[in-house]
Amino acid sequence: MKKTYLLLAAAVLVFVCSVVGFVRNNAPNHSTSFFYKITSKAMIVEVTYNPDQAPQVEKYVDSCLQPEIVFGNKHKVNTDVQISSSQLKYQVKAAPGELKITADKNSNSASSLNKLKNIFDGLKNVIKPD
Repeated sequence: MKKTYLLLAAAVLVFVCSVVGFVRNNAPNHSTSFFYKITSKAMIVEVTYNPDQAPQVEKYVDSCLQPEIVFGNKHKVNTDVQISSSQLKYQVKAAPGELKITADKNSNSASSLNKLKNIFDGLKNVIKPD
């Protein structure tokens, strides 16, 4: 009789562990974070957000970097954006739910660096926290 209870308890434990593992791997993990960093060489903006908001984020970034189109109909990019008239050169890496923009301080004017800060501030209004 004890053997039956031990086997039943083991089976229940395996089942519970399986359910917990499944939920951990498949539950949505949409933590929103905003990161702004200035180093001696670069200014970096990193944002994580709910991937469902990618269209709004992509549209906002494209509107900020006119006449350049960063995303267009792509959702995953790794590209340099250069606007020579304003001495702007950013490295943009993005996928739905993630955005990183890096600006080298030596390659950008003060106004281009300020524009990146403004883009960062604007993203806080575009992205709705979960």
